[in-house]
Amino acid sequence: MDQTAVERLKWIKNRRWFYEFELPDGTKTQHDLSPEVFPIHQSRLEKLLGVIREQVPDAGALSAFDLASHEGFYSLALARHFKSVRGYEFRDSSLTAARAITEAMGATNVEYVQADLQKMEFDPAQTADFVLLFGLLYHLENPVHTLRLASQMSRKHILIETQVYPYDISGQIEDGAYYNVRPVQGVFALSPDYASAREGGSTEVALIPSLNAVVSLMKNFGFSEVSVLPSPEGDYEQFRRGSRVVVYGRKG
Repeated sequence: MDQTAVERLKWIKNRRWFYEFELPDGTKTQHDLSPEVFPIHQSRLEKLLGVIREQVPDAGALSAFDLASHEGFYSLALARHFKSVRGYEFRDSSLTAARAITEAMGATNVEYVQADLQKMEFDPAQTADFVLLFGLLYHLENPVHTLRLASQMSRKHILIETQVYPYDISGQIEDGAYYNVRPVQGVFALSPDYASAREGGSTEVALIPSLNAVVSLMKNFGFSEVSVLPSPEGDYEQFRRGSRVVVYGRKG
């Protein structure tokens, strides 16, 4: 191992991570999550791997994007199944960590780019067969823009994980007059966010979608098949209660 790799591994081992990575030498990274929250990562991972296994059997010949790739935990998981992976991340510190851990793991089919997904415009040259959008929508001031962008970037598959406003509201709302109404297909809950924190969005405001808002938007944005993944016994408690969901979409 050259000196650069030695220094990188030392930095990785001294850092407090959001995720627990198993390193090539058999040790694991230090993380700072509470024991109650820590299982969410494995639950998310199992759902992702299940979707790849059941819906994307040809993943080895396909490309994937990891939107809000954070420290690269799910980018590396995607890299073990897809031909190429690109992570999009807003924070410099997360990009630095993701690049370091990816190099340490020896994954050569992953790259990372910096992007604010609330402002990024769609580029037809930036599309992938599979798009992952984990843990982001509920941190966004403009989740509709980001969900539309993610949908445009997906050529076929999308997998979304988000906390949701716990009530699905539907019905009708008046437009220009009492007899002129439009359907309500979901709601967004206004909540403060924490842009200065490691896991926050890029502004201090978030609009948290209801589940039917997510599903309705996905269908509107071109996914002909949309399904909410089940939560088995023993799953992370937020998934079991339905305050957090994983939704799969397929085009065509």
